[in-house]
Amino acid sequence: PFSYHNAFSSNPPMVGISPAFSGRTGEAKNTLTNILDTKEFTLSVVSFDMVEQMNICAAEFPAEVDEFEKSGFTKHPSKIVSTPGVAESPLIMECQFTQHIQFSDQPAGGNLLMGEIVYFHAKEEVFDESGKIDPAKVDQVARMGYNWYSRANQGLFELPAPRFIPLGVDNLPRIVRDHPSFTGKLLARLASVEKIPEQDVIEDLSETYSRLSMEDMLNICVVLVEEGRILEAWQVLYLAEII
Repeated sequence: PFSYHNAFSSNPPMVGISPAFSGRTGEAKNTLTNILDTKEFTLSVVSFDMVEQMNICAAEFPAEVDEFEKSGFTKHPSKIVSTPGVAESPLIMECQFTQHIQFSDQPAGGNLLMGEIVYFHAKEEVFDESGKIDPAKVDQVARMGYNWYSRANQGLFELPAPRFIPLGVDNLPRIVRDHPSFTGKLLARLASVEKIPEQDVIEDLSETYSRLSMEDMLNICVVLVEEGRILEAWQVLYLAEII
C-alpha cells in the first residue's frame, strides 16, 4: 500500500508512486527494486472493503513472499504488462515505468517512480447511468497519517470548475470584502459571477429591503450567499447603494 501516489498527466496518462527507503534500515523496499528491475507495474485502487487485506501488505515481508497469498487477494491478469493487478480492486492501471527520481539515500528517503498508463481496467458496477465512473461507487480510501485513513464516499462533494473568467474577490466592493460576516468562502461565491450583474431589482424585493439599514442589508446578503442565491444577493447590494 502506498500513501504517496497520484496522477500527473492526462496526455499521456501518467501516474507516480513514491516507495521510500525503510525508515529503520535504509534499505530499498521490494516494490522499488521490482519496478526498477521489470520496468513495469500495476496500480490498484483500494476500496473500503479491501482495507483489512491491504493492511496485511503493509508489513515488510521478505522479497520471496507472495503478498497475494498472505493477504488473500486475487491476481488479476494484465493485458499488456506482465505484472498482475488486484482483482478485488474497482480500478486497475497497467503502467510502464518511465522515470525514477531519488530524493535521498537516507533512511525514509523518498523515490518518485513515474509510469505511463497503457491499459485501464474498471469494474462495471462503478459506472453511473451516463457511463462515467461514480466516485461514491468506487468507495475509495486514502491514507492520511499515522494509523488514520479517510473513506472518500462519506465526504464527497461536487464543485464545478469555472467555465469563464470569474469576477474575482478583488473586484467586490470594499465594504463587502471588509465585512466580518463575509468569510473567504462566501466572498468567493459572490465573486464567482462573470461580471457584476445588471440591476434588476423587482418591486417586492425593493419593498422588503429598502427600509433596512445598510448593515442589515449586508447581513441579509450574507444569508442569501450562504443559501446559494447569488443573483438575489447582488440585487440587495444595489438596494443598499453599495454598487
